Amino acid sequence: MKLYIHHYCSISPAGVWVNDVDGQQLSALQGARAYAVEPDYAPLIPPMQLRRMSKPIRLGMAAARLCLQEERQLNSIHVGTAYGNLADSEQFLQKMIVQEEQLLNPTAFIQSTHNTVSGQIALALGCNAHNMTFVHRGHSLESAFVDAGLQLPAASEAYALVGAVDECTDIAYEILNDCGAFPPGSAAGEGATFFQVSTGNQGPYKAVLNGFSMFRASRIEEVITAVDTFIQQQVAGSIDPADLVLYGSDSEERYGDLCTRFFAGNRRIPFKDYCGIFPSSIGFGICLGVGLLPGHGHCWILNNEGDYWSIWHLSR
Repeated sequence: MKLYIHHYCSISPAGVWVNDVDGQQLSALQGARAYAVEPDYAPLIPPMQLRRMSKPIRLGMAAARLCLQEERQLNSIHVGTAYGNLADSEQFLQKMIVQEEQLLNPTAFIQSTHNTVSGQIALALGCNAHNMTFVHRGHSLESAFVDAGLQLPAASEAYALVGAVDECTDIAYEILNDCGAFPPGSAAGEGATFFQVSTGNQGPYKAVLNGFSMFRASRIEEVITAVDTFIQQQVAGSIDPADLVLYGSDSEERYGDLCTRFFAGNRRIPFKDYCGIFPSSIGFGICLGVGLLPGHGHCWILNNEGDYWSIWHLSR
């Protein structure tokens, strides 16, 4: 099922993008960590609510608000997150240790649950429809898009809000860095992205998500087979040299064979160089692909988070 992307918003270390991407202003991240450039929250979130929100909730609420520029009734809300609200979770666990599990304030526990972002968005919008959060590691946003496609009526005027959010705290960075999650020369990132999608092409839209495939693979041969199958299903294997290709900058070695085999003559951009590495960074990649799509026939996005892989096909 095709999904039409009507609006999008990305909040990341690359800046705040709302239906517009200036490809000329992109610059590679410097340093080992990159923080999301937060927007002006004043017109988006009431101050009394804002002061009680942790960073992922602020980012998610702002991205959802900026994405929904047109007042349309939502058929469903779908959110993906691999880490949830890490800072609140860490705070709760620290208090459990220090206070020996006695007289704990339940607020930190309530705010640290993974579905807090989607719940806050629904409350703010007054949306009582289907609301689901997916915590599927490197396939969290992918699962949210699958759910949106299943919930939206075919070729209708119903709309869904699909997005993802993840943060990187000091403790999480130290642990992940010790585990080798960030290759040399890369940066840890964070951010939130949201998309307003439908299954009908009513009204203006930015791009068409023709399809995507998510799979797990530990060997490059498995990835090549999965990518080849997906491309054959989408365009019978004939990729135009004018097509744009985005890929996650895990390492050039892992993508070398893939790019040589399938995208040898295409313009290729390592999108994680601009947003950093985090599990739901594919959301940033989609926003970048949609923003740079004019001037190209199609856009292919190849992403991986460890053994979690996905490939996407966008067009105008």
